[in-house]
Amino acid sequence: MASCPLAQAQFVVTKKSGTPEQISGNVVFTPNADRTAWSVGDKYNADLDLSNIESIALGAIETPAKAGDYFYSDGTWSTELDATKTPIGVVFYAGDPGVNDAALRAAHPGCTHGLVVGLKQKQTEWQDDYAGFDDEVGTTVGEWIAENTDYVSIATRSEAMTSVFNQIMGYNNTCGIDAFNDGEYGWDYEVLVGSGVSSLMSSYKAPASTSGWYVPSVKEVSLICSGTTNGSIGDLGYEPETPDNANATLINERLAKIAGADTLSGMYWSSTEYSANQVHTVYFKNGLVMQTSKGGNNYLRPVLAF
Repeated sequence: MASCPLAQAQFVVTKKSGTPEQISGNVVFTPNADRTAWSVGDKYNADLDLSNIESIALGAIETPAKAGDYFYSDGTWSTELDATKTPIGVVFYAGDPGVNDAALRAAHPGCTHGLVVGLKQKQTEWQDDYAGFDDEVGTTVGEWIAENTDYVSIATRSEAMTSVFNQIMGYNNTCGIDAFNDGEYGWDYEVLVGSGVSSLMSSYKAPASTSGWYVPSVKEVSLICSGTTNGSIGDLGYEPETPDNANATLINERLAKIAGADTLSGMYWSSTEYSANQVHTVYFKNGLVMQTSKGGNNYLRPVLAF
């Protein structure tokens, strides 16, 4: 039996046990000499007896995501709302969110398509008794994270392009916040935005193929609002005639079509600290990045990577 070339296609090899394998691109199925094994392109090469293969089938052709797409509970997305599926969010960024976030790359290497903003939000303080934590410990939460975990500090006053201020780092930040809340200071000085994610999103389970819901970094919150990927987010929001909130406007148009979804408006928390008493926030009226007291009553809006 000769090799069977199948150019620029996508296939799923389903085994009778184990995880299905997905192959895409220029694929060639090649039986070996005694026809007991298959080589499939460059990405799948296993000595499997044909009797152990349940099926080899064409897979769905994946359309690249774009801002404004609806995102569903099964991990798929579409430009038009699909009434047969359950929407859990809206895509606000298309691209690999793990470029700077090593924690996201390590835990969810398949999440390279983009970012989704959830359908629900709530008002909350950022941290409980933050002044007491400053008095007792004398550090930021970010400094505690850097000293006690493997995660990158969530705190920065720098607006440099190489700073976490201008990087997609929300997954790292939330992992660090979770570690803080689970540590010795979490009971008295709980970071409320971190602990609030699971209860807020309990009705919108994240697909297994995603990162799960987390608190966005200030860069991610700015992306939800403006959609601007170039330059420093610290430069946005200063022109009253042209507010930097075009992406929020687009997303709100999509949210209006989903029953029960909360529209975007007001001031939003990020997971990026500024100091022991302040956090970077984004004002969605104009896209301005601000530094707000941790005791403020701003919105928490979880996101996920996919």
